[in-house]
Amino acid sequence: MLQMSALELEQEVAALLADNPLLERPEETCDERPVGPWSEARSGGAVPDDDGEASTPAAVSLHEHLLQQVAVSALSAHDAAMARVVVEALDEDGYLRDDPAEILAALARAPRHAEGDTALPLLAPAAFEQAFGLALRFVQSLDPAGVGARSVAECLALQLRRLAQDEPARALALRIAEECLELLAANDVAALTRRLGCDEAELGAARALLRSLAPRPAQAFAADEARYLVPEVIVRQRAGRWVVSANPDASPQLRIDRACAAAVRGARGWSNTPMGARLNEARWLIRSLRQRADTIVRVAEAIVAAQQGWFEHGDIAIRPLFLRDVAARTGLHESTISRVTAGKYMATPRGPVEFKHFFGSRLATDDGFRMSPKSVQVLIRDIVAAEDPRRPLSDIRLARELAQRGVKLARRTVTKYRDAIGIPPLEARRLNALAAA
Repeated sequence: MLQMSALELEQEVAALLADNPLLERPEETCDERPVGPWSEARSGGAVPDDDGEASTPAAVSLHEHLLQQVAVSALSAHDAAMARVVVEALDEDGYLRDDPAEILAALARAPRHAEGDTALPLLAPAAFEQAFGLALRFVQSLDPAGVGARSVAECLALQLRRLAQDEPARALALRIAEECLELLAANDVAALTRRLGCDEAELGAARALLRSLAPRPAQAFAADEARYLVPEVIVRQRAGRWVVSANPDASPQLRIDRACAAAVRGARGWSNTPMGARLNEARWLIRSLRQRADTIVRVAEAIVAAQQGWFEHGDIAIRPLFLRDVAARTGLHESTISRVTAGKYMATPRGPVEFKHFFGSRLATDDGFRMSPKSVQVLIRDIVAAEDPRRPLSDIRLARELAQRGVKLARRTVTKYRDAIGIPPLEARRLNALAAA
């Protein structure tokens, strides 16, 4: 039960209630419920319904949308498995940021399952790269246009190739995307007309066509993506400290029907009868629900105690935290902590936050201070927010800006952090600035 979310647990309990006549829900004596600080979700403004659930309309994510298309394709089992690998490697913008060697290494480290072993055996690097390239071209043919691109230039080119051959300005726009996107981003009209051999009117039509495209093909999916969630605990400030309390809506309340239980126990040899087994099952379930709720609260208290600064200042103040740290605070095994934190949320004044949001590795700064990757992501977001939109910073320059703040990271690491927080690359930010002008 520890690994179940509150909604999954409710579904499981509902099935057990229907099957076990000895179980019943206590009658509610009042309508009083805790005020839900989770009323606005961090990623979508979800509002709790009458049952205290933070809910938003169900939606299909980009990955689900692509996997559905793979499922109905005519690909062989091996090719479909490779296409799924490509889809899972895409970031939230629909881009492929990792190279095949990195993806192959990740696959080699991942646990192997029977279905995966037969559908996608691990290949030698050269064979994997060839198969991956074929699968990538297939994924790039799926909807939405531009998905699976490795750069903004490729993303725009993929969309342009979907247009009819006689689409006005298509050929010129395709040349710009493939050959001189940097000149377009720099708004160097003279250099563009000279290099492309066109006049300003033709260039203007091509620019208008390019601006109508989507540098982030997954943007529509990201805007609509939503979840139903019930926070397991509520975090409030009391006497200057942030404290945890259980959310009563997250743990089903059950009891045993006393009259039925008395009738069962009144029978001779009741413990060996089918109803006796149901009675023991009901007792076990109620005890397990209490133990689950207590364990989740203990883990949440340990997390909140370690992350008091986050509740005051947000991600910039988040502390590096590992499963072993929480295990040491609670006396629970790391595997138990892992199950407890999977898919669980806490309601906070900053919105519903996943338990795992507070975990991460440590990065050392020049002064020896240890900070979390999420703190670095906040710094990157602040640096980009202050940049000149017409002259956005490259990832190399972002790395230099971070170094000036005492955080030394490789350019590749900066790229991954920037992607993780949804900041488009340099050329996409330039195009966005031009479109807004």
